[in-house]
Amino acid sequence: MADKGKRKFEEETGVNTERNVVDDYDSDHEMYVGKSRMSRENRNAYWRQVDESQGFDITLDLDLGASIVAPIVPIRHNKNGPTYSEISRLAIATYNSENNTRYEFVENLTVTASLAAGYWCRNTFLARDSDAPNNVKTFQALGFWGICGERDIRFCRLKKTSSGQGDECPPDSNVDEKAAQ
Repeated sequence: MADKGKRKFEEETGVNTERNVVDDYDSDHEMYVGKSRMSRENRNAYWRQVDESQGFDITLDLDLGASIVAPIVPIRHNKNGPTYSEISRLAIATYNSENNTRYEFVENLTVTASLAAGYWCRNTFLARDSDAPNNVKTFQALGFWGICGERDIRFCRLKKTSSGQGDECPPDSNVDEKAAQ
C-alpha cells in the first residue's frame, strides 16, 4: 500500500526516484560533474593509470567534455602555477637536505592533485644540479598544500625509469605507505 502512495506522488509531481542506469555503469556515485557517467572502459583505464604510476601519470583524455570528480585528477592548464611550483621547490629542498645535493627546480612536467582540506599534489618535475648545470634529472614528489596555507612534503625521489635501470626510488618512498602515516 505504501508503494502505491509513493507511485502516485511520483506521477503527480513528475519526480522519479529511480536512477537512469547505463548498462556498462556499475557505481553508485557520479564520476563527472553534471551527472554524466564515465564508461567502464574509461574508468578501468583511469584506475590502471593510477595504480601503475602511483597517481603521478594520469594521461587519460576524457571524452565526455566534463570535469571529472575522481580521487586524483591531472592538472593540465596551470601545472607551473605558483602553488604547484612551490610544492616542487619545497620538495627539491627537502631532497637536497636529505641527500646532501644541490638541485634546483626547473619546471613541472606533470601535476596531479586530490582534494582533502587542501591539495595533495603529485608533481613530476625537472631539477638541475647546480654543481653540474647539464645534469638535469626527473623527480617525483608528494606534497600537501592545506587550506590554511600549511605545506608538507611527504617525499621527493628520483623518478623510476620504465626499464628499471637508472634512477631508482628509495625503499621508503612508497606513496600509499607515506600518505597513510
